Amino acid sequence: MPQGESAMKSGSATWLGAAWCLLACGCTALAGLDKPYHPADGEAGGAGGAGGAGGGDGGGGGEIRGYQRCSDVPESLPDGAYTLDPDGDGPEEELLVHCGPPIDGDRWALVYNSVGSEEGTTLAFWKFLYSDRLRSRGEPSIDNNHYQPALYRVGREYRDEIEDRDGLALEVMRASAEGIDTETMRFVNPVPVSGHGRIFEWQFAAGWSSTDYDGDTDDENCAEHYAGVAQHYGYCFVYNLGADADDPYEDGGFGPHIATDDATALGFVNDSTPYTRLNRISRWTRW
Repeated sequence: MPQGESAMKSGSATWLGAAWCLLACGCTALAGLDKPYHPADGEAGGAGGAGGAGGGDGGGGGEIRGYQRCSDVPESLPDGAYTLDPDGDGPEEELLVHCGPPIDGDRWALVYNSVGSEEGTTLAFWKFLYSDRLRSRGEPSIDNNHYQPALYRVGREYRDEIEDRDGLALEVMRASAEGIDTETMRFVNPVPVSGHGRIFEWQFAAGWSSTDYDGDTDDENCAEHYAGVAQHYGYCFVYNLGADADDPYEDGGFGPHIATDDATALGFVNDSTPYTRLNRISRWTRW
């Protein structure tokens, strides 16, 4: 028998024997044989391909598929866009989601992100109608305006983060909920965990409004009053994703604002007006 053929048969026998052993002893999970492999867009395949299961740059070089939640993304991979299947084998479609860096040893998914714009483009992003309340908007990134409302269906823990004009970023509220009523956009059994009480009450636990749907707790439609911004409102807001509460409310279309008294209490800089511009307001969730 030729030497090469003998080596080939010997190698095949060794591989088959190893595979039989793994299956017989129930070690397939250790070997990774129990999990499907999903190559990233543009990847040729193979465990060591760029962005694949064996390495690569993750969200920075094209999203990786196959994760159920952001906490499944290894800490060795960067924060960025990943394709998640939150309900596994359930009926919900896969979602393209921005997964942030590990916080307390766990990654969170970005529900919304409002970024201040000197060009005046942010206000228009948040002016949408009730019929679009569950429609995603913008690219999933911490640097862009983004809205991924499908995460409200699966999210159970939430945290709001604010970055001021000096670049100081702080978690300002943490809460939990058992789900969301997608008709009213009210959270089911919201519970405060930590942080700013009024942000929880007004921008989380209260109602939701757009110009054509009044679901907030104020006597007037807060969205209609404040430049058409659709978001959760109480009486009406501590922070707003797109409008100012100083006249003119549009503020050149800049975007995120917070009441200056609350900004000061939280340790943020202010611009000496009743409502202060911000670099960013972000809401994150995990489940």
